[in-house]
Amino acid sequence: MVNSSIYYCNSSHFVFHSTMNRGNMAETKNSNSLVQQRAEDEIFCMVEDWLGCKVSRNPKVKMCNNNAVHIEPDFYSEEHSIIGEIFSHIGRNKKGQKGKIAADILKMLLIEKDRGRSFRKIIVVCDEMEEKALTGKSALAESIYQFGIELKRVDISDELRETLLSAQKEQIMVNG
Repeated sequence: MVNSSIYYCNSSHFVFHSTMNRGNMAETKNSNSLVQQRAEDEIFCMVEDWLGCKVSRNPKVKMCNNNAVHIEPDFYSEEHSIIGEIFSHIGRNKKGQKGKIAADILKMLLIEKDRGRSFRKIIVVCDEMEEKALTGKSALAESIYQFGIELKRVDISDELRETLLSAQKEQIMVNG
């Protein structure tokens, strides 16, 4: 069971605009989250165009065997057996970001197991350094390979890249 709306995109018409809030820490944190969400929205449109089919954005996918549990992948299609996660981080990952990737892989595998069939599992990144880390020599990279998860790198606009880098820099200053 999926509870979601479907986003209709055409990445060639998607425009990303950002306004960074230079206010207090809470406002900065919210602003950084907003920047990341907008980046993921743009990347989602690129992924949907690349896939050539409509997929749900951030759906609540309820488990068949336990209706009280749901998982929210970044994109999903029951009809086309597609599940995926988007990472809009630029540059080297910190330990917590690696943990998020591992947790997202676990979510994809859980949905696949719950449905009792194979899904096309995709991790989408927008940075070459991230792509290299996820195809390198690590347990995380080996898990991606062993579980048959596709790794797709999309090219984002220079404006979006700079906006993400600025938000990440701001986040480092706030979080230490």
